[in-house]
Amino acid sequence: MPCRSGAPPALTAALGPELAARRAGLVSAQLLGLGLTRYLLRLPAVTTLTPDEIERGLAPALRAVLDPD
Repeated sequence: MPCRSGAPPALTAALGPELAARRAGLVSAQLLGLGLTRYLLRLPAVTTLTPDEIERGLAPALRAVLDPD
């Protein structure tokens, strides 16, 4: 269950509420952008990606947001 910041409790415990909320917001923005371009705008470059291609493309960015050090 998310806390008030919108960040998962484990992330909040590890980073503190302010930093966890920022990072959770950035991850949400990336994933919402994927959903927007894939399912609403139906951009061919995104709709044709396989789940593995999406994972390979987004995983480094998500890791960088969650653990920048």
